[in-house]
Amino acid sequence: MIDDGTSRRRFLTTTATVTAVGLSGCTGSTGQITPQEPSEPREGSPEEFYYFLEDNDVAVEELAREDDELFLTYDSEAETIEESDEEIMVIYEVYKLALIHRGSEIEYLYSEIADPFEEQALGWGIDSEWVHRFDDEEGEGDETDANESTNSSVGNESEELDMDQITLWSNIMNTKVYEDDVEAVGNESDANETAANASDDVLENESD
Repeated sequence: MIDDGTSRRRFLTTTATVTAVGLSGCTGSTGQITPQEPSEPREGSPEEFYYFLEDNDVAVEELAREDDELFLTYDSEAETIEESDEEIMVIYEVYKLALIHRGSEIEYLYSEIADPFEEQALGWGIDSEWVHRFDDEEGEGDETDANESTNSSVGNESEELDMDQITLWSNIMNTKVYEDDVEAVGNESDANETAANASDDVLENESD
């Protein structure tokens, strides 16, 4: 259900890289983020995002930034897929309220789950465009909104959801990356490298 503007392939490739090599393989040490208490007025910064994640009981292991992208690694306390999805929605709500509704220019969040259980996704992502398109309610909210993000119930069947919310949630769910996805991306990268080397050999032989 992901729209043409952002394909699942982008999230597969990037999140698979994060889960395979860790944040150090994607960002430099200068991109590391530390939590910071919200300022007045609020800045909508990655540091405040980190702060509100912890304030909502998300165990952040690492948060890094590279240009307009954030890379999050967190320890999940979920024991079921449903609980894991609830954690994802908490992170989404904090991302929306603490960053995007505060005017942040961050465009993507790539999340890695540090020690997933057997059936749990290794990672997933958010495109900020989905917030603007499907969940950009009037008003920026306030500090209380971010603190109360755990009350969000998008994805909860007991709530009446409009089609925009359903589309947004489906988009996030479709970015989930599993072990097979990581292996597939790795195999594709190896195949592309082999093909590139073969092409170089052909060009070199033709020039002889």
